[in-house]
Amino acid sequence: MASPSAPVGVAIPTPTYLFSATVTLAKPLNPIPLLEGGIRIVEPITGGSIQGPAFNATIEGGVASPIIVKSDDGTKAQMAYIYAYGHASDGSPFYIEESGIGSGATQNTRLIIQVGGKYQGLQSLYVLGQPTVNEARTVASVECFSIPLP
Repeated sequence: MASPSAPVGVAIPTPTYLFSATVTLAKPLNPIPLLEGGIRIVEPITGGSIQGPAFNATIEGGVASPIIVKSDDGTKAQMAYIYAYGHASDGSPFYIEESGIGSGATQNTRLIIQVGGKYQGLQSLYVLGQPTVNEARTVASVECFSIPLP
């Protein structure tokens, strides 16, 4: 089967690897039932690191607070909401918001990075993340790529 091609005149963006982020997760709070269905899990982020060609930093804290819902056929969807803060390698403070959707095993997320100093250019990028969590839910990692804007 041939792969689909873009319409004439449409450029297919090529992602560029930026960095990998790894965080340590503390024991989660008990699940919080939501009125509209599903549950929210609150997992404190106790530390971590960011390493790569475009960003190097120490994560000092934050929270992962995904919402998990089940569909009528029993499949689960997870809406990721992650917030982290810390200091970049040049001493600049940073704040990251990450959100997206997928299953517990595979997800695509978008990161919004607020930072100054030599990393200020990250604020103008569209950053795609592909997070994974270990089975014990004690460590989460996300591979991050920039998607060029038209």
